[in-house]
Amino acid sequence: MAYLLPIAVTILKHGDRYLFLKRRKAPYEGLWALVGGKVICGEHVHSAAIREVLEETGAPRVMNYDFRGLVSERLVDEAGTLLAHFLIFVGYAELEKYESDNREGELAAFAAEDVEESVAPFLPSDLYMFKSFVSPLNHDVMYEAELMRHRSGYTLTYYRTAGT
Repeated sequence: MAYLLPIAVTILKHGDRYLFLKRRKAPYEGLWALVGGKVICGEHVHSAAIREVLEETGAPRVMNYDFRGLVSERLVDEAGTLLAHFLIFVGYAELEKYESDNREGELAAFAAEDVEESVAPFLPSDLYMFKSFVSPLNHDVMYEAELMRHRSGYTLTYYRTAGT
């Protein structure tokens, strides 16, 4: 049965590079993804985003957090059956320090051009979120995405401005 799940992810800048987490756990194990996770019932999105960043990076503090936008993402199987529906709140923040390894996965810093050119196996929808929200000029835009899970991984079916 499909479910609706609020998620807070953050585009993290460290110096002149951006941090991504190589996930250890399903459903996106082995893929580089934005740092983030579930918003707990009763928790505000800003608090959830900061909590997730601190938990997944080991950073002592998060600086300059800024909410950037919202993505409504459907996860479907090859038959088109809805597996999950995520409401993803995307933010941006900066870190001075981080620990490269934690229970969720391995962190690595990528140059913006390496992310743009997909030099690593990035989670397809997170790659598009990065491109959409890395600039502070793209506030107040909502996107819709559909990610298909199949035997060999994930394919982004679409990523578009909401309502189009």
